Amino acid sequence: MSEFVRFIALRYFTQSHRRHTLSLISLISVLGLSLGVATLIIVLSVMDGLIAKTEEIVLKSTTHANVYRLIGNFDTYTDVEKQVKSIPGVIGATPVVFREVLLMSEKGLATAFLNGIDPVGYKTISDLKELVVKGDYECLAKKEKCEYVGKNIASMSEMDDFLGEKTQLFPVILGVDLAAKLQVSPGEVISLVTSGSKSRIGEDAVPVSGNLVVAGIFESGMFDYDSRYLYAGLEETQKLLEIGHNVSFVSTKVDEPGKILDFKALMSDRVGGFPFAVQDWRDLHKTTFKFFRLQKLIMFIILVFIAVVASFGIITTLIMLVIDKTREVSILRSVGAKKRVIRGIFMFDGFIIGLMGTFLGSLFAVVICFLLKNVEFQISKEVYFFSTLPVQMSFGTFAVVIFSTLLISVAATLYPSIKASGITPVEGLRHE
Repeated sequence: MSEFVRFIALRYFTQSHRRHTLSLISLISVLGLSLGVATLIIVLSVMDGLIAKTEEIVLKSTTHANVYRLIGNFDTYTDVEKQVKSIPGVIGATPVVFREVLLMSEKGLATAFLNGIDPVGYKTISDLKELVVKGDYECLAKKEKCEYVGKNIASMSEMDDFLGEKTQLFPVILGVDLAAKLQVSPGEVISLVTSGSKSRIGEDAVPVSGNLVVAGIFESGMFDYDSRYLYAGLEETQKLLEIGHNVSFVSTKVDEPGKILDFKALMSDRVGGFPFAVQDWRDLHKTTFKFFRLQKLIMFIILVFIAVVASFGIITTLIMLVIDKTREVSILRSVGAKKRVIRGIFMFDGFIIGLMGTFLGSLFAVVICFLLKNVEFQISKEVYFFSTLPVQMSFGTFAVVIFSTLLISVAATLYPSIKASGITPVEGLRHE
C-alpha cells in the first residue's frame, strides 16, 4: 500500500464534516469488536487451561503406558518388566492388578476401580505418594506405618464382609471424593465385592468379597480419579481375587511423555508383539481430550460470530464515511486516481478500526485471564473435573483470534470500498 493511500485514509478517518456522528459509530464498532476479541481469547484460554491441567494431572497421577497380554494369563510380567526397563528413556515399570469393584461402608455405597500395586515399584512411575493428604502411603508396604495400628481393630477383622465371609483386613488408599461418598476416614473399615474371579470355564461366576481398612486418602485434583480410584498392595489384591501370580498389565513411565508414540513402538517391539499390546496415556484418556478439543472448536465457531456482528459497525462507519467524502472522492477521480486507490483508502480506514478493536480486546483479555489465573475461581468439580478454573494463555490462541478478527474486519470493508470506487467525478461535483 502506497504512502499516498495511507495519508488520505488517515485524513478521511480523522477529519470529517460529520465528525461527531462518525466518532460515535466508530467507537461503538471498536468496543463491539473488542468485546468479541476478548471473549474469544478468554474462552479459548480457559479451554487450553482445561486441556493442559488434565494432561498435567494425568501424567502426574497415572502411568504413561500399559503393556497388556491379550490372550491367556499374564503371569510372565517379571520378564516383560525387565524388557521394558531395558529401553533407554523408560524411568520405571511395575505390575498392576486392575478390577472394577463395589464398595460399601456403614454410611455409603459406591463403584470404584481397585488397583493392586507394588508400593515400592509404583513410586517410580507415579506421584501417588505425594498426593496422599491423609494417612501414609507406606502403609501399603509396612503395616506398622498405618494410622490404624494401635486401635482396637480385632473385632473389625472378625466382622463379616459383603458376602458374609470372614477375611483378613488389608490396607487401601482411597480418592478424596470416593472417601467422602463412603463417609470414611483412615482407620475405618469398608467392604468390597467383585465378580468372576473365582469362576472356572463353564461355571457360573462366583463373586469375591473382602474387608478393607482405609489407610490413607489421596487427592489428585481431578474428580474422575478422586471419586473412583483406590489402591491396595499387589500381593493382597492377588490373594483377595484369587488370581494367583497373574496381573492385569505392566505400567510404565518415560522421561519424555510427548514422545510416547516412539516409546510405544519400542515397547511393542521389545516384548515381541502379539499376544502383547501397548496402550499409552493418550489412548487411555482419548475421550476426555477429544471432548475438550471439540468443545474448544465449537466455542470458537460460536463466539467468532460476535466479531462478525461487530463488523457490521465497521460497514456502517465506512458507508457514512463514503457518503461524507463523496465530493473528495470525485475530486481524486477527476485528477486521475484509479479505482483500486479509492478502494485501498476505505479498506485501510476499516482496517484501522479492526486493528484498534483487536488491540483493545487482546489487552482486556490479558487482564481478565490474569485475574482468573491468580484469583481461584471456584467451579463445580463434578462437572468440570477441577475445583478451580484453569487458564493458560498461549501465543497460538492470540495469533488465531487476532488473524481471524482482522480478516473479518478487512472483509467488512469490501462493500463500502467497492461502492466508493464506483463514484464518478460528475456524481460528486455536479452540484458544485
